[in-house]
Amino acid sequence: MNEPDAAAAVPFFFTKQALFDAKRKLWGYEIQGGNEACPELACFADREQVADSLASSSYMGVQHAVERGKKVVAPFDESGLLAKAPYALPAAHGVVKLVGAVKNPAAAAAAARQLQADGYALALEDGAGPPLAPELARLANLLCFDASGGADPRDFLDRAKGRQVILLAARVRGLEQFEALRAAGFTLFQGPFFKEPEILAERKLTSHQMSRFTLLRLIEAEDPDVDALAEGISADVSVSFRLLSYLNSAAFGFSQKIQSIRQAIMILGSVKMRNWLRAVLLADMAQHGDMPRELAELSLQRARFLELVATRYDFWDFHPGSLFLLGLFSLLDAILGLPMAKVTEHLPLEEKLKAALRRETHSEYEPLLELVACIEDADWTRLDQLTQNLGFDLETVKACAGEAMAWSGAFFATQTGPAEPAGPSRRR
Repeated sequence: MNEPDAAAAVPFFFTKQALFDAKRKLWGYEIQGGNEACPELACFADREQVADSLASSSYMGVQHAVERGKKVVAPFDESGLLAKAPYALPAAHGVVKLVGAVKNPAAAAAAARQLQADGYALALEDGAGPPLAPELARLANLLCFDASGGADPRDFLDRAKGRQVILLAARVRGLEQFEALRAAGFTLFQGPFFKEPEILAERKLTSHQMSRFTLLRLIEAEDPDVDALAEGISADVSVSFRLLSYLNSAAFGFSQKIQSIRQAIMILGSVKMRNWLRAVLLADMAQHGDMPRELAELSLQRARFLELVATRYDFWDFHPGSLFLLGLFSLLDAILGLPMAKVTEHLPLEEKLKAALRRETHSEYEPLLELVACIEDADWTRLDQLTQNLGFDLETVKACAGEAMAWSGAFFATQTGPAEPAGPSRRR
């Protein structure tokens, strides 16, 4: 194991960044993060550290992506590359991103060629530092451009001209920039752009989506009417199927099969029922297309993270359940393609939560939403600063983020239901 051993043994704290192709289909994920062993390079140190990290529950969402045939881009510095750390990744899905300075290009190129022969792909950052060594540049399967720094992409595109490489634009901020880079010739995109709502003037809620809001109003009532809730769920084939499948799964192990929705509600209990239904209803609203699905998973991750933070730091006097709802609904505008002001008209929330969702100024929840964004976008410098400002412990925040990622990933990995008619497609 590389020195220092103690640091290298620490599982790799990371966030997974969705990578979309030019048609907005999910291509894979990029792992971004780090530990004290290499905070600036945010890279895996050796094969054992990769294996420990990939075995952690936080990796479940990435494992599920691999099962769906998606790629995983993971960062390695020169020492990790030479230590054969990338071999802990699945070969058919692994993309090795070489980061940091390379002192021995010949040795690094030889290691990269062997990886490619064994089924891996090689990604290189072009323009983020010193010029790429020619022997490495020739091997690249992906070339990465940082779109956040204001650099003109034309120089990058000129260097890539005539080469059989995939061009990835990273840290794409908004939809306008995404469209411009796509038109310029980039074929993969990563960044917070997909969280920006694409507002269509003629867009309206479908009857399917309206029925989800109706169920939300039933479950968010202060004293839910069990009979009305059972009737509302029973009228929805998809939700009924999921609920009964969920309770009759091996995870519960009931001796008798649960056969009615009312029985399911009474067994599961109001709190667990609410959280499960909230997650299912949000997932159903986002069922069409890769971007909405990623937004739904991210919403559940936000919900669980904010709930955990409120529980750990109860001196803030925030109610964990309220923060769960704040996170859960925080991306509904992007999921539905509607202004958040229109979305909040249908949400059964108190006014201060609606104001926070609309991102109105001086919201008491604004720092927490910013904290969420720092984790999602791998803005580690800002995360450290904001954590200190809030009086939080960084390791506690990381633990909450890892648990939230695992919880959200597990939900989407296990949810199944009968096929439903496809809704109206979103015009792009």
